[in-house]
Amino acid sequence: MGPELEIPWRTILTVATTIGGYLLAFAIIVRVLLQQREASATLAWILIIVFLPFLGVALFFLIGRPRVRRRTRKRLRSRDALERGPGHLPYRDSGCDLVVPESEMPNLPRIISRVATCVNDTPPLQGNRTEVFIDTDLAYDRMEAAIRSARHHVHMMSYIYRDDLAGRRFRDLLIEKAREGVEVRLLVDAVGSHHLDSGFFLPLQNAGGKYAEFMPVLPLRPHWRPNLRNHRKILVTDGRVGFAGGLNIGDEYQGRKKKYAPWRDTHMRAEGPAAWRLQEIFAEDWFFATDEDLIDSRYFPDLRPAGEDLIQVVESGPDQPYETIHTVFFTAITEAQKRVYITTPYFVPDAAVLMALKTASWRGVDVRVLLPGKSDLKLIQMAGRSYHQELLEAGVKLYEHRPGMLHAKTMVVDRNWATVGSANMDIRSFRLNFEVNLLVSSSNFAARMETIFKQDIIGARELTLEETQNKSRPTRFIESICRMLSPVL
Repeated sequence: MGPELEIPWRTILTVATTIGGYLLAFAIIVRVLLQQREASATLAWILIIVFLPFLGVALFFLIGRPRVRRRTRKRLRSRDALERGPGHLPYRDSGCDLVVPESEMPNLPRIISRVATCVNDTPPLQGNRTEVFIDTDLAYDRMEAAIRSARHHVHMMSYIYRDDLAGRRFRDLLIEKAREGVEVRLLVDAVGSHHLDSGFFLPLQNAGGKYAEFMPVLPLRPHWRPNLRNHRKILVTDGRVGFAGGLNIGDEYQGRKKKYAPWRDTHMRAEGPAAWRLQEIFAEDWFFATDEDLIDSRYFPDLRPAGEDLIQVVESGPDQPYETIHTVFFTAITEAQKRVYITTPYFVPDAAVLMALKTASWRGVDVRVLLPGKSDLKLIQMAGRSYHQELLEAGVKLYEHRPGMLHAKTMVVDRNWATVGSANMDIRSFRLNFEVNLLVSSSNFAARMETIFKQDIIGARELTLEETQNKSRPTRFIESICRMLSPVL
């Protein structure tokens, strides 16, 4: 009998690890294929997982799952219960039909609203009064006034909440209302507000208020998705007044941080039925974070018309089958006849929006995009600049805001439709973030937004095709790398 063959344990471990790695890779590749994403994204994930099995699988579970399932019974219950109450809202009955008479809505807003109704199940609501703020101090004052006047509840959500003068100002006011017996609920994103000390909101909780974090980054928790964030900024008081837009809570938004001062943002106040929709969205997110169901008539009071503005509140996020805000932006640009004015701090368009902007310009539409000259996210700014040359060649006009940081997220089309919200013109907002935008079908509101845009570009620097063509090779290379990484930035 010959000598036994001895195989070194290191060899056995190497073979086992290799085989295990590729078996794991095969299983994950099947999952990648079943996601039915764009071919380029699918191929990229397959290549990463094949050549770097363990690292690729880890990255896939960290940032590669673009969807999350959330319970939606609360919305179905709210529609069923609230439509029968005295505060009936004109939700559609079936299909994509709008309940607004054709005579009350011009063609372009009607087309956009129909698309939004189809993909988001939320038609426009009549009887709203709106205010738009481009001054943070004024916006904060109005938000404070709404909180002070609350008699039943205050519901607040912010992506970023700072422990600074602004943050303590709102926290202390919420504590005051909680001590008065007003129901106070505050929801912040766990990543956007990761810097907060665990005890910062303890005084609020001790006063009877409630505080929660959206999707804490803890691997053992259900629905763990570190790459999917709640970027919404919502305030609703007594179910009657709502705020939404670009403003988080922090000193930099009031220009107190010299690096980005002055800070330029846009926020909105809506009084009327639109507040109900903001309330519904807050209730969905609060239920997801805490399991507390807020669908109750106490939070959805009977509302009378407060104004004449027609508002469609649309939310978008990785829990939905359609990329609602992306679809709305695309529709607005492609249906524009005269002008499209866009303000966005983070500009990384996907192929659809990029083509929509170029073809609109080729059709003779006046397409202008206002971008930040100084950005708090340099990699995203570099990625965005990689698109400048082809847009300028198509006739799109690009401007860089100065001085300070531009954080407003707005669009106005043909002077009869406009939107203000939390969504940026980038892939992350389109596909990965939870966002909310207010779509306003009002010539008066759109005219106001167009005036604001024209005032903004007076002090901005218009970019030229020549300067983009003369970029150095290293600059182009860095921009191309950032562009490639932009979906996960």
